[in-house]
Amino acid sequence: MDGVAVIAFDAKLHIRYASPYALQILSLKSLSRAKLPASIGQRVLAELQKNNPKFTLQHAVGNALKSFCAQIAALEPATAGADYVLYMQDVTERFASEYELRSMLNLLRKLIDASPDYICLKDGAGRWLHANTSGLAMLHLNDVPTLGKTDRELAELTHPRLRDFMQHWQAADEYVWETGQLLREEETIPLPHGDRVLDVIKVPLFHDDGSRHGIVTLGRDITDRKQVESQLRQRSAILDALISCDWLLHSSESWQKVAVGVLELLGLAAHASRAALMKNSNDLEAEAPVSELLHHWNAPGFKPLSDGYHCIDYLRDGCSRWLNILQQGSPIFGNADDFPADERRFLLNHDSQSFVIIPIFVHGHWWGVIMIERDHAASTVTSQELGALMSIGRSFGVAIQRESSDHRLHQAKIAFESTAEGIFITDDQLRTIAINQGFTDITGYTEDEVLGNIPNVLEADLKKPEPHREIWKALTRDGRWRGEFWNQRKNNEQYAEWVTLTAVNNEEGKVINYVGVFADISEIKHSQSRLNELVNRDPLTGLPNRRLMHELLDHAIKYAEREQNEIALLFVDLDRFKAINDTLGHQMGDKLLFEVSQRIRAAVRDSDAVARLGGDEFIVMMDVLREREDAAKVAKKIISSLQNEFLIDGRELFISASVGISVYPDDSLDVDGLIKAADIAMYQVKNKGKNNHCFYSADLSQNAVERFTLENQLRRALARDQFEVYYQAQVSLETGRIIGAESLIRWIHPELGVVSPAKFIPLAEETGLIIPIGEWVLRQSAIQVKEWHDQGFDIDWVSVNVSGVQIQRSNFADTVYGILVETDCESHLLELEITESTVMHNTEYVIDVFDRIKHLGVRLAIDDFGTGYSSLSHLKRLPLDKIKIDQSFVRDLPNNSDDAAIATAINAMAQSLGFTVIAEGVETRQQASFLQKIGCQQGQGYLYSRPVTASEFTALLRAEQLNNKK
Repeated sequence: MDGVAVIAFDAKLHIRYASPYALQILSLKSLSRAKLPASIGQRVLAELQKNNPKFTLQHAVGNALKSFCAQIAALEPATAGADYVLYMQDVTERFASEYELRSMLNLLRKLIDASPDYICLKDGAGRWLHANTSGLAMLHLNDVPTLGKTDRELAELTHPRLRDFMQHWQAADEYVWETGQLLREEETIPLPHGDRVLDVIKVPLFHDDGSRHGIVTLGRDITDRKQVESQLRQRSAILDALISCDWLLHSSESWQKVAVGVLELLGLAAHASRAALMKNSNDLEAEAPVSELLHHWNAPGFKPLSDGYHCIDYLRDGCSRWLNILQQGSPIFGNADDFPADERRFLLNHDSQSFVIIPIFVHGHWWGVIMIERDHAASTVTSQELGALMSIGRSFGVAIQRESSDHRLHQAKIAFESTAEGIFITDDQLRTIAINQGFTDITGYTEDEVLGNIPNVLEADLKKPEPHREIWKALTRDGRWRGEFWNQRKNNEQYAEWVTLTAVNNEEGKVINYVGVFADISEIKHSQSRLNELVNRDPLTGLPNRRLMHELLDHAIKYAEREQNEIALLFVDLDRFKAINDTLGHQMGDKLLFEVSQRIRAAVRDSDAVARLGGDEFIVMMDVLREREDAAKVAKKIISSLQNEFLIDGRELFISASVGISVYPDDSLDVDGLIKAADIAMYQVKNKGKNNHCFYSADLSQNAVERFTLENQLRRALARDQFEVYYQAQVSLETGRIIGAESLIRWIHPELGVVSPAKFIPLAEETGLIIPIGEWVLRQSAIQVKEWHDQGFDIDWVSVNVSGVQIQRSNFADTVYGILVETDCESHLLELEITESTVMHNTEYVIDVFDRIKHLGVRLAIDDFGTGYSSLSHLKRLPLDKIKIDQSFVRDLPNNSDDAAIATAINAMAQSLGFTVIAEGVETRQQASFLQKIGCQQGQGYLYSRPVTASEFTALLRAEQLNNKK
């Protein structure tokens, strides 16, 4: 039978019969002297002793771990020498499916619990099966056992306010089951701290035979949304009232005729019970104004304000504070309980609970107030309502002013005198007859100095007649001219002004006046000039920026095309600038960039253009190139000039430059192509050791494309789940036991195949992608070692390689802490390996980071020890646990005396400092024996295991566990 193994065996576990599938899973070719494997035999004997004929067991078949449902039957009497028969049915796939199902259910439960919405599942009898945390908290059932209880039963256990609601929900469930359809409705829940509105969806579930299976209830809190909708409706009503009131006040001949109608509109929109218009008394002898009732309105069922509010005597009524507030143009609003005692007493005596008082101003003076009252149930006034009410108050003021004929003249005078623009008026002979204060402020001329004179903008200039010709042409044709004009102040300063000239005609159409309005736009012109400078110049160095260089190069290409010239473009990128900028700060970096720009300028020809593209990148354009060697000479001069030390703020700084050169028309015919070619050539210099120059060639472009393609693929690899962590065993040289593992990342690309870490890790470090990639490896390693530890495997740690970029460019200690918290991994199960060379860069910072990580309880190790140049003084300050001997010193052991001496010295030094020593690259027993003799405690290499997947490493641990039990 497929997937079923039948094995007959005797009491000593000798196999007497095995079906074909049994032979396959036991890897047996014949039954001669064959016995049940130890793992199966021990389990069979144990189950026989317990008289348990049915059980499950697992057995490794090749590299796969298989699961079987087993059953033992005794043969009585013994048949063909066999005492027992063992049936083993392969249930590996079923177990995997069940595990995956449990995982999905667990994930689903977590997602439900994480939802902020209320989610509840009930069975066909209305009994609760599950509810998420948010729902239980909302219904005050956090500490109540809900499983198997109905809504009516839970109603007795929750807050009293919720009891009727819970019983209503049970009735709603019954309705949904009877109709058999989804129900969606808004329901108000009476919670102890206030009502909340839920958008509730109930979904009935039925068995195939139509019987009730269960019901799902979803509830989303939409209280805030409903409040916003209510506020929007209220705001809309107020705005509609504002428009209507404004139209009434300004369309009527007299505001008094429509005052009551305006109050009614205002009261209805604001949900008011009473409203009144009150005018301040004109008694000059009074100590303070008294607001007297002029018009009023009240909603049906409410007493008119005239029954109590004939006036407000602010001083006598205890409301003197209101005087200062209203005279400053501010409203008074709130509930009576919020006011001081005297004011509250006054309000309560007039049955006023919630009210708003809006001041009205006429001709700049406080004229009176609008008073609006609300009943107890109304909400407090919102800022939008208050703004609309203040606008209606201003509309009242404007309407009152409009009834005075003097108001128009007064308003015109205010506008004329207060405007910041200069205004002048001339007669038909162009003689000035009036100016405003703005004219004097801008030009410096007083009225006495300009009356009778012709303004410059209207007087023809014999030296520059064209502008005036255009002005008079427009004035004659259109009666108006608008434009920019350069004028002169009294102090002879030239300034730009924006002028509007208008011809004023009488009833016969004859021009009787010219009116000029002008504004000083000198600051605007200056800002435009400054903006142009900012747009085209690098603010740090003063050099042309990318935009301006693009234009200059474009012009140069067009000229070179006509004149058959060549152009050289030098792309200059500073070496080691980022290290200086990150270490000494951006301010020091900016000063260094400025000095670099000065040296580059001094190194090029006068005819050459220098630009800063951004960061530490510069471009030099040689627009008339006689020979290609001229470009090389300039590149060498730039490189040489930048090699000398820079003395900035007392510090000696050293940098170098990599220069890529492209030539028009050989390398490209357009701007972007030339820049790209020079950039590619520059990167070739970087790849070959920096501090040199290189001309562009076609093969460089191909390399750049390949590198660009790999970089793009690398940027997507993490999101596309193309990385996998492999693990290589680390063993005790004394016992041979697996005590740890090193995590090694592998990039499995669907098209490129397995990409070598030696190829993509340097690229990841250069682009900064190593930070998220390294964090992912650390997280996966923490999850995996925790899983092994939870499964009972005796593994002490997993070692994770850390790039120097992660240390220098990220808050790495915080990242480690966050991953420990996130994965719930014990800190001693993680070991971090950092290369010896990383310690040499920004040593103090690295030591500080290591100290913080060490305080977390994480192990620390130096990788590839002996290949760098780390100082012993630095080494002893590092909170290390382990030193790893580089495989280059292990490869030729024990035959190479030099390697043997180095390995011995490293081990002796490490042990004297209290460090554990591990050797990598152990491939032979002779190497392992030598390392053990010199005192090295741990080893890693192909002798013990190649890097393998997590599942394969689990099998190694399980096999070792079984061997230890033997």
